[in-house]
Amino acid sequence: MNLDRRGDRLREWMAQLPEPWPLPQPERFAAIDGRRVATPPQWRAGNGAWGCYRSHLLILEKCLLEGIDSYVVFEDDAGFVDDFAERFTRYANELPKDWGLAYLGGQHLYAGKHPPVKVSEHVYRPYNVNRTHAFMVRGRENMKILYRHLTWSNWHQKHHIDHHLGRLIQRRYQALVQGKNIDKESIAVYTPDRWMVGQLPTKSNICGRKWNQTRFFNDARNADHSDVPFFAVLGPHRAGTSCVAMVMHHLGVHMGNELGGYESTGGGEAVGLATLCEKAMPFPAVDPVFSDEKLTRQLKSWIVSRKAEANRDRTVAGGKYPHLCRFAEHLHRALGESLRVVAVDRDIDASIRSLQDRSRKHRGQWFAASDEDCEKLQRSLLEHRERFIADHPDVPVHRIDFGELTSHPTETIRKLIEFLGIEPTEEEIESAIAHVDPNLKRHG
Repeated sequence: MNLDRRGDRLREWMAQLPEPWPLPQPERFAAIDGRRVATPPQWRAGNGAWGCYRSHLLILEKCLLEGIDSYVVFEDDAGFVDDFAERFTRYANELPKDWGLAYLGGQHLYAGKHPPVKVSEHVYRPYNVNRTHAFMVRGRENMKILYRHLTWSNWHQKHHIDHHLGRLIQRRYQALVQGKNIDKESIAVYTPDRWMVGQLPTKSNICGRKWNQTRFFNDARNADHSDVPFFAVLGPHRAGTSCVAMVMHHLGVHMGNELGGYESTGGGEAVGLATLCEKAMPFPAVDPVFSDEKLTRQLKSWIVSRKAEANRDRTVAGGKYPHLCRFAEHLHRALGESLRVVAVDRDIDASIRSLQDRSRKHRGQWFAASDEDCEKLQRSLLEHRERFIADHPDVPVHRIDFGELTSHPTETIRKLIEFLGIEPTEEEIESAIAHVDPNLKRHG
């Protein structure tokens, strides 16, 4: 699928086809140029996305009209793994007999809550697949179901074709995996254990972004990114965790999409994570009101999304909120071996006094509490963190003394960088060091 004005993309694509090639010789399909046609008034996803949708629909219509019972479609930014032929053949041979839509490349969405289910060694049933750069369709009845779905009028606002297809994919998963009573049409959709087609480092015709290398997204067998670490900053309130979280942010660690917190210089707290934590254990409670299963599931869902974003940006993900001390066991159940702990140490009495002082300044606010509740909460958070560390010697832990950080920021940050396993730029390191305020020890 290729635009007439992008002959360069077609030539580049044909030149990089792997050898041997296990499929028939590709035929060029002239894609609809969204810039040159009028989009309907209800379409809010942009001209490029409209052209992509109409192009895929026309391919499907062509096959239905001409009696073609199966097809494979590649967009002209589809890039292949070196052993494509071998992996394609293995995957195709293992596909269940009922398959109607089989992806060769894509991105698993909502995998934290709804992980792909293994069908065979190299085949998985997905919950929701994003992207349409490489997939196969088979069977006339399946094509009709797909056509009816794509021509429905109930598209969600600003959805692209891959988002709308994702809703179709979810139905079979919800019926077979989750046992829900789904009365709408669905088809059998499968993905490989590892993607064999990614997206080439060319400028997107839809969003305009450009990448430096072929992008392969989260695989079915690792859809929750369990092979990459997540760094949880653990410490009670007023213990220096905000400073550490912001240092990590300046170093390039993905701490969340919208950071907030009490500190005027930045608290390093992702708004989504803070909201989740406060719903689970409203300040100044010491025990969660959510069930262990619900809390673990929601933490994992939030973290998996951050890991995916960090992977996209070629960095690592982290998170900070004092409640995570209490939720350390839930984090471990959610993340397993990928959990890393950055434990921030400060004299507990100093942290208690600081929290009490903050509460007195903000009486009546949701984040204020009595002196007694402040002390109870602070000691509980610290006890839970230390108990978790003692009970899980296999979990990597890096301790940061808050006094050392404020007195010797350069050396302390260097050690933190080694633990994070990242390579920040000199500008990022200087920014992290500059964030540390040596006057932050007032209650110490």
